[in-house]
Amino acid sequence: MNTGLFNPNAYRLAQYLGDTDIRFIVMFGGSSSGKSYAVAQMILLCAYLDNDSALVLRKVGASISKSIYEDFKRAARQLGLADKFKFQLNRITCNLYGAHIDFSGIDDPEKIKGISSYRRLVLEELSEFDLQDFKQLRKRLRGRSGQQIICTFNPIKETHWIKREWLDNEQWTTLEQGDVEFAGKRIAAKFAEVKSLRINAAKDIINPRTGEVERHAPDTIIIQSTYLNNFWVVGSPNGRYGYYDEQCIADFERDRLHDPDYYQVYALGEWGHIRTGGEFLPAFNVGTCCAENLYDPTLPLHVCMDSNVLPYVTITLWQKRYRDGDGVSVMQVGELTCEAPDNSARKAAKRLADHLRGLHYTDKVYLHGDASGRAANTIDENNRSFFDIVIDELQRDGLQVEDRIGRKNPSVALTGDFVNAIWDGRVDGVELLIDTACVTSTADYQAVQKDDNGGMLKTKVLDKTSRLRYEPHGHITDTMRYIVYDLLREHYTAYTMGHKRAVYADDALRYYNPAGGFLYSRRVAYIVAEHQRAWAFCVVGRVGDRWHVLRAEERDAIDPEELEKVISGIEADDYALECAASYFDMARRLRSKLGNLAVRKPSADARASIKATSAWVRDHVYFNADAPAEQATFVASLLDVTDTSPTTASAVCMSGLARYIIRQG
Repeated sequence: MNTGLFNPNAYRLAQYLGDTDIRFIVMFGGSSSGKSYAVAQMILLCAYLDNDSALVLRKVGASISKSIYEDFKRAARQLGLADKFKFQLNRITCNLYGAHIDFSGIDDPEKIKGISSYRRLVLEELSEFDLQDFKQLRKRLRGRSGQQIICTFNPIKETHWIKREWLDNEQWTTLEQGDVEFAGKRIAAKFAEVKSLRINAAKDIINPRTGEVERHAPDTIIIQSTYLNNFWVVGSPNGRYGYYDEQCIADFERDRLHDPDYYQVYALGEWGHIRTGGEFLPAFNVGTCCAENLYDPTLPLHVCMDSNVLPYVTITLWQKRYRDGDGVSVMQVGELTCEAPDNSARKAAKRLADHLRGLHYTDKVYLHGDASGRAANTIDENNRSFFDIVIDELQRDGLQVEDRIGRKNPSVALTGDFVNAIWDGRVDGVELLIDTACVTSTADYQAVQKDDNGGMLKTKVLDKTSRLRYEPHGHITDTMRYIVYDLLREHYTAYTMGHKRAVYADDALRYYNPAGGFLYSRRVAYIVAEHQRAWAFCVVGRVGDRWHVLRAEERDAIDPEELEKVISGIEADDYALECAASYFDMARRLRSKLGNLAVRKPSADARASIKATSAWVRDHVYFNADAPAEQATFVASLLDVTDTSPTTASAVCMSGLARYIIRQG
């Protein structure tokens, strides 16, 4: 057989296809490394020479015909075996023995029920599969000696389940890459060298029949490769075959200089993140924003927490260092993601205390975080807030804690702009660094997307265990925003004054203490049925010439029937509903239920209306200083409105409320 037809990936794959101890062969790395083509070559040879059948799967079956199936057809022609196989839709059959190679997507469950008859299972682009997909496929391939699962993918992001739930749970040993026996020939190591070759460790298992402990041999091989291991990109070592693709090389070099994150994954074949163009933090770059070993035991620790319990309670650790002159560095020096069963205030605080003991840290802890975590917690028997419990637990562990948690969260859009400006070098004297050990934080900063208002797009997913919906990304980024706002307040104020000016400045809103026992002469509820795919309402109570915000919420848009139920549950003396004509039927029904309901059409110029009423709001409206989470979200959305940003439902609601009260007198 002509060995000049093969790449190092093919030789290394062939080395382990006949090893009955090896269950999993993981082939990952950069693009243009020849992974998929090597798999096609070897699976065809196994069908032709050994009568071994295989099933090739992708996440979606529709992507089969234009991708991996074409690799198999091309490989068969190159190997001179095209006449030995019959090519049908989603099946290739060997004419000699009848071995077949089937192609399917796991979106066709009927095709993958009976996979135990196959010798090999190929999972192409494994990164597109879910963890549950992989678990089910592993269990179904059984009943024959030497069955194997071959996986190919590009290492997209550090937090992917492939890494966190599988590969990181094994102990790996790097193997020496020596010569390879292939087709009766000895292939020199230089022709079979990939970027790295690793094998997992042996482990003890219990034989369920005898009850005895047995030693299970290493069963997983990782073959990591890059374009430098593809002879049809860089040419063969002896220069006798392959192809030197100068344009391909130049393209990778362009990525190295201008898009290091992309280069990390698709050229170097390392775990990373690929930009989509809609990132909330587009200026974040691992190469320039991260550094090693940033923790300084001589500096105080600032701890920032987010109180969401899914996917975890978030804790990030920070330090602030003053440099020569007026320079200042804010550094993230640690992270804790407290997943179940540690995702409660008390258990997360214990994790934090243990972590600080591990650092031998005994000085004061400066606690920052999500303002909504100040709200009373009905789960706690004493109605204490999330942060009340955290502080109590830390103090029980002998730590001094200084509460620096704000009464309101800063504007999402403006703090995002400010952080990007720091990383772009547009804020003189300010440096923001992330320790390279904070891999989950890094992944979050890379993954969070921007919404239409310049804030964070927090898409919700369903937790399959608790059946609760949660936001998988953005919580760590929130803690970073809070800490930057708290530790760089003067720089932040100067930046926002000179750039996008908020209509409602952070320091301009007024607050009241709800423990004051106020008597309200009138309660008004203003509801915005729909604005920018969201709706909002605000209930205020009158005290003299002031109006206290009693309830305020902004939510994603819901259907009119559900909205009608929510509005029906709002208690007030007067109601005003701002809505389009499509909501008039709902408004008529609400008027019969609530009595005093005024219906108003949306303002023709929402931005002008917001600006015109902002001074009245600042002078007359007071927000709850111990606001629940819903009101904190409302205020954050209100603060996101700048001279140039899109308007938000909360700002439109507050503007409409102001106009309604002013006209009513």
